[in-house]
Amino acid sequence: MSWGDKLLNNFWPKVIALVLAVATWFYVFDMVNTDSFSQKKETVADAMHRLDFTDKEVSVEAVFTGKSPSGYRVLFNKVKVDPSRISIFGPKVVLKDIDDLRTDKVDLGEYTRSVKLTLGLHSDSRILQLKDKTVDVYIPIEKVPVGNGKPKEK
Repeated sequence: MSWGDKLLNNFWPKVIALVLAVATWFYVFDMVNTDSFSQKKETVADAMHRLDFTDKEVSVEAVFTGKSPSGYRVLFNKVKVDPSRISIFGPKVVLKDIDDLRTDKVDLGEYTRSVKLTLGLHSDSRILQLKDKTVDVYIPIEKVPVGNGKPKEK
């Protein structure tokens, strides 16, 4: 079998394959060189405008679990959170559902005297990141006066 016979054997499928390969190359080349695949340079201001970023001031609520040890009580009306309000920043659609932030849980059973704690913050939103954000919480605790085995009522 000579080179001419080998070249002409299945000639038309070879021509069709070559035409499809060239057409595919032009198609891919055109797609790569158009704006649809190239990265667009977007400034921070453009992204913030596009995503409609805003800020919002929300209150911070201390979260307590458990109960005070026997003979002690927390004066909840005197609990202080510093700062009591925090400004958060993010997309408007995320911030519209956030009214407050909560602290880490405080187990009241661990304390028999007033204490100042530095606690982390949490939100219901999974998008809002609050890592490394803390507040100070002052928790006043007093010993309950005992008379005849029963606490005195004020």
